[in-house]
Amino acid sequence: MATLKKFKIINAENNSVNTKFSTDKLATYFHRIANHAELFRVGMGFLTEVKKGVKSFAFASVGDKESQQKTILGVCCYFDQNADYKIAIISDHLSQGLFGELFDLSTPDSYSMTNGEDTVHYKSFHHHFDFIDYSEFSKFYGNHLYTKNFETEVKKVLESYDLVFWDVPSMATIKANPHFHYRISQLYQSMTIIVSATETSGKEVVAVKKFFGNYNIKLNRVLFDTTVSTDKPVRKKILGLF
Repeated sequence: MATLKKFKIINAENNSVNTKFSTDKLATYFHRIANHAELFRVGMGFLTEVKKGVKSFAFASVGDKESQQKTILGVCCYFDQNADYKIAIISDHLSQGLFGELFDLSTPDSYSMTNGEDTVHYKSFHHHFDFIDYSEFSKFYGNHLYTKNFETEVKKVLESYDLVFWDVPSMATIKANPHFHYRISQLYQSMTIIVSATETSGKEVVAVKKFFGNYNIKLNRVLFDTTVSTDKPVRKKILGLF
């Protein structure tokens, strides 16, 4: 697979190099995610939604967790370097992939639910963003299957953040616990599908779109994974499906 060259970190407001940010541990992940032109272009799309009041963004793919995490970290970099946003990343793979090293370097903390009995644990990465595992909400859901307390309490946790990015589990994982994921998915305000330009077929993308459509989740955008294999042609017709 092609590797990314070293890129400068750009401040979106004035296109100047953000040297303070470049010394941060998070900056090393910027170079693994995308070049600054791609990040600025994609980030501007999310910023447009934020200005309209959207704060909860979900990311799915056809079994490509690495692309989901790469995209989420890229968008986090965009927002982190340009404004004082408090950001949450919610995933079922926090100790794996690109999230793994940052998660290991994060500081444990927790939220106490208002019922005085339940606790949601999370880890904070140097005040850049907080990591929350889906299992924390699933555990809480198990104690409140037949009440509205689940949505109410989860919303109170999410209200602590300016932006929430959901690293959506695979369709197989969702199907294994459909009731929980249906209720949690109602908190997604915007859905992005990550498409591998060389690995994903149009049929697979349509299947993902239909699957989440059954959960009443509207697809807002499709993003191509920018990593291109040197021995496979790029499929360019997938976006035409939408």
